[in-house]
Amino acid sequence: LPNQAILVIVGDINAHEAKALVLKYFGNWQQRKLSARAHPRPRPLSQPLTKLIDRELTQSTILLGHVGISRTNPDYYAVSVMNYILGAGGFSSRLMDSIRDRQGLAYGVYSSFDANLMPGSFVVSLQTRSDTTNQAITAVLAEINAIRDEEVSDEELDDAKAYLVGSFPLRLDSVSKLAQVLGLVELYGLGLEYFTDYPTLINEVTKADVLRVAKQYLHPERYVLVVVGDQAKAKVGQAGGGNGR
Repeated sequence: LPNQAILVIVGDINAHEAKALVLKYFGNWQQRKLSARAHPRPRPLSQPLTKLIDRELTQSTILLGHVGISRTNPDYYAVSVMNYILGAGGFSSRLMDSIRDRQGLAYGVYSSFDANLMPGSFVVSLQTRSDTTNQAITAVLAEINAIRDEEVSDEELDDAKAYLVGSFPLRLDSVSKLAQVLGLVELYGLGLEYFTDYPTLINEVTKADVLRVAKQYLHPERYVLVVVGDQAKAKVGQAGGGNGR
């Protein structure tokens, strides 16, 4: 329906030409009122929930997470900085430093917040050898707890903000990328000032903000853990990892 749609046009065209084309091809598209749909919130977990899927594999695939935040949450920018330090920052993240570099448990490990109109998921994902599954799970939870326990360093904060601000123009370096971002800006009601506000909002994040959102939006005491692999060798939960079902 036209009253439920966002149309973005980017290219060698002016507003008058664009409007004429829209009226030509979509002018007869009739609006219609839709009744609001109920979207029940996921029930909060009171303890860890583990799902084990048995496969004859040499590695375990591990997903650990819980409900995250919406894109319109005012803490989105602080959460972005916090998550970059935790696991979205590639080789500079804490998860990568601990699990790949210091313990040699995985080639890669990442964390992400899928922030949409409604709260999406927070997920940590990695693959590790079957016999190191519990060690890897324990290491993930240790890093989540650590970023909730004390402030990050000045260097971590500065590096995260420099990357997020510095890489922002790369999201706009083609007409297709610009169209996508403009559509999301409209969808989330961010306003066209978003393009100048984003660097400011990221740079305003403090170490205290990072600690606050880590405590508020990370839940190492109640999460869903999914492990796909050779469960006889992985022995999830028998050595400290995945302590609930």
